[in-house]
Amino acid sequence: MLVSDWSAPVAHGRFVALPSRITASPTLHSAAAYSSPTFRPLRYAVLGAGFAGLSVVWHLLKHSPKGSNLRIDIFDEVGIGGGASGVSGGLLHPYSPKVKLLWRGAECWKECLMLLSIAEMSALSKESNSELGGSGQCFDSFIVRRRGILRPATSMKNLSVLLDNAQNCDASCRIEIIDKETAQELVPNICLPFNSAFYMPQAVNVHPLQYLQALFLACKNLVKELSDSSHGLKELYLHKKSVQKLVELEGDYDAVIICLGAKADMLPELSGRLPLRTCRGVIAHLHLPGNSRLESSGSSVWNCFGLHHKSIIRNRRKVVKCQEVEYSK
Repeated sequence: MLVSDWSAPVAHGRFVALPSRITASPTLHSAAAYSSPTFRPLRYAVLGAGFAGLSVVWHLLKHSPKGSNLRIDIFDEVGIGGGASGVSGGLLHPYSPKVKLLWRGAECWKECLMLLSIAEMSALSKESNSELGGSGQCFDSFIVRRRGILRPATSMKNLSVLLDNAQNCDASCRIEIIDKETAQELVPNICLPFNSAFYMPQAVNVHPLQYLQALFLACKNLVKELSDSSHGLKELYLHKKSVQKLVELEGDYDAVIICLGAKADMLPELSGRLPLRTCRGVIAHLHLPGNSRLESSGSSVWNCFGLHHKSIIRNRRKVVKCQEVEYSK
């Protein structure tokens, strides 16, 4: 994510990284002075309506100065979760493929779980029916499954690395080293060539599109809640259009937050200036007949378990393939 402050000319390319949490910084406090009724509200443009974009919107609303007027415009040509976020595999944990804790992984894990809970609560709220009923979108599927993730060891070298890294796991997302018998209680007939697997019981499986729709609803509910409680007028708008150049928004916003993922490189102001590496993703939804048995997977994958659902994420040569399988137990 990047933030462009219009006090710095876009032509000079002065962008700063967005912190992991939006706080009431001096910049926000100083800008709040201009949000009184005699001045226009604070205005932010968020480019992208995926995981990054909607989490930014939530934090901008949640941490906006009390009494300030605020307007947020989200720009995404497809809509909520229309890009890579909406079709991601949804396996969530704070570790790398070698079960090494990611940079600031514990902090990010805590924040992710908080947003998941917020989304789930909004989906259960009475506003969910009135807000989404007319559009044909409803929360008729899960948002989060909390059944854990299993990582099989597939080579002796792989096993050695995983064993070392697993010793330094975070307590909020434990890694248990289990044998073949224990693993087969979770996934019948799974092949473990080295008789070991790494199980994360607290890891979760997220339905990306359902989660993003619910988080957007949570943002709209928060707008209403803050406006009704005399915290200043809050406004939130989703525009199904793309922004071709940042200069199109110049003068209209106090800041522009870029949450476009790989598409950020398509903006001429950023093209070739960001160290981005992209990968190709493929999603397959497979439905097996009720009397079929699910074939075991012994490849280098993360498995996620549900009562009638299995997700597999595969990563080879930076090509990500995801499979979701409905099956009967």
